[in-house]
Amino acid sequence: MWANHLIKILNRRQRDSVIMNHHKLMIIIILTFSLPLFIIIWIGNGITDYNSEDLSIDILGANQSHLSSSSSLPTTMSMMERGDIAMGFNQNKIVHNFKSTPNGGAIMITALNTNDTVTIQQIKDHSLDIQKDFLKGNFTKPFFIHAEEVPGTKVMTEKKGLIKYSTQDLRNGSMLILDTRDNEVINAIHQFMNYQGNQHHGH
Repeated sequence: MWANHLIKILNRRQRDSVIMNHHKLMIIIILTFSLPLFIIIWIGNGITDYNSEDLSIDILGANQSHLSSSSSLPTTMSMMERGDIAMGFNQNKIVHNFKSTPNGGAIMITALNTNDTVTIQQIKDHSLDIQKDFLKGNFTKPFFIHAEEVPGTKVMTEKKGLIKYSTQDLRNGSMLILDTRDNEVINAIHQFMNYQGNQHHGH
């Protein structure tokens, strides 16, 4: 009799064990299928948030940058076309360098091709021309090229007698040197150089 009772207990435990294992198996199956789904939804929400906010900001910034560079392109091209006329040579064949110095500044123009003797001679002729113009306080050419009054030229005109202009030939171009001992004029020349450097950057 006790043996039958023991068998019933063992059978009950075995049945409970099977039920428990079945429950565990169901939980594992549920987690197996639901966890990836949860991850997909979570990632999807993250991408949606980025697309709706961050991406729109990135696109707006890129468009603004493109519009800014595009809008400045016609202005630069027009300036270079006027430069061709005022200076007498192709702006695409030369490069400008504007430097501020303790006593004034220097304008250096050089040909990109060291064998382009025609452009090199035109640069030297231009340096002599603007040396004569600037000595007289005549800044018509910079005004024409940039289509506006160039910073510093007002004082440089009023105090033209306090500025010494000299040219120096370079192997592939020329340099115009501006020298003064007047602090107001030095500041004006620095304004002139900074403006020109920003306008002519890259050419």
